[in-house]
Amino acid sequence: MHGNVRFRQGDPLSHVARSQGLRGARPAASIERLTQHIAGVNGGVSDKIPKEAPPKGVLAHRRALALSVELRVISAGPLVVLFALWMVFGLLSPYFLTRENLTNILIQSCIVGLLALASFLVIMVGSLDISLGATVSLSTLIGAVLIRDMGAVGWLIIPIMIGVGMAVGLINSLVIIVCRINNAFIVTLGMLYVVQSAGYVVSSGSQQPFPSHELSLIANGTLLGVPGPIILLFFAGLALSFFIKSVVLGRWIVAIGGNRDAALKVGIPVRKVMFSIYIIAGAIAGLTGALVAGLNSAGTPDAGGTTILFAIAAVVIGGANLAGGRGSVWSTLVGVVILATISNGLALLSVPPTWTPLAIGGVLVAAVGLDTLRQTVEGRLRVRQAQVQGAVL
Repeated sequence: MHGNVRFRQGDPLSHVARSQGLRGARPAASIERLTQHIAGVNGGVSDKIPKEAPPKGVLAHRRALALSVELRVISAGPLVVLFALWMVFGLLSPYFLTRENLTNILIQSCIVGLLALASFLVIMVGSLDISLGATVSLSTLIGAVLIRDMGAVGWLIIPIMIGVGMAVGLINSLVIIVCRINNAFIVTLGMLYVVQSAGYVVSSGSQQPFPSHELSLIANGTLLGVPGPIILLFFAGLALSFFIKSVVLGRWIVAIGGNRDAALKVGIPVRKVMFSIYIIAGAIAGLTGALVAGLNSAGTPDAGGTTILFAIAAVVIGGANLAGGRGSVWSTLVGVVILATISNGLALLSVPPTWTPLAIGGVLVAAVGLDTLRQTVEGRLRVRQAQVQGAVL
């Protein structure tokens, strides 16, 4: 057991043993020293165990997770842009970040915000309704004429104005869905001119006084220090968000916008859903008209004006896809506040109003670029998720 290690003459290892002085060493120590010497002669070996490469499924999962995080960051883009604008304007103007000015920005956002919610609903199915702005004007004029001819009608004026918007939406639905005219843009553009003409006929082309205590209470009143228009917009957004996420009709709208053919195959009544969308959007436009009338105490033929263009821009800036199927109510409202922030901030800096459309156009183009990036990341994420599923199977 404890004898010396002996190597016979001619043994290939005998010269190694002699050179290393292994004669008389204990067996364990001799073998260990001999092994270390041979390892050194052959270039050495690492005493670390090589790490095995992760399975392909694990790598795909990690990449999918990274893409998911990247997608969340991109989705938060509108909120990041809003805070960045607030910081920039706050540094450039000492009046921008005051409570009064920020409240003013939110109030300025309310009319465009309500109309943006109506546009959001239509855009979610990959369509457009250009007549919504004119519908706002018509509802204010009809409401003003009713008050003029019938006297005070109290709170009933609000459902009447909403009904005017629903009537316009119903006509759009009949022409687009029942008559099977696929180009909603052309139909609603034509309806815009029809509704504008109707407004001029009703009002004789002039502004009509709108002495409504009820609407003035909503537009100019406060609740717990919060202005009425902000409360109205918040609850309208809350209701629409609940409708999209939790009501069957709302989920059908998202499904149709995502893939209309697939929605048909699974039994979703696409035509009925499309029929209802323009009516609901018209109702929101009528509600917007009530707010406009309350703020201005008048009905005017151009009350909607180009507001619909700002509303659609806000929906796009908020991250909605014009092809339908993707969007967020709250991101849309963030887009509205971004537009109001740009207008307000430039005004505080005494920038000529002619530069405001340029700034808004730049933000809109950037939003479209961000949406393109989002679609690219989503495509890569779907590929990675498919790889993960394939590795698991």
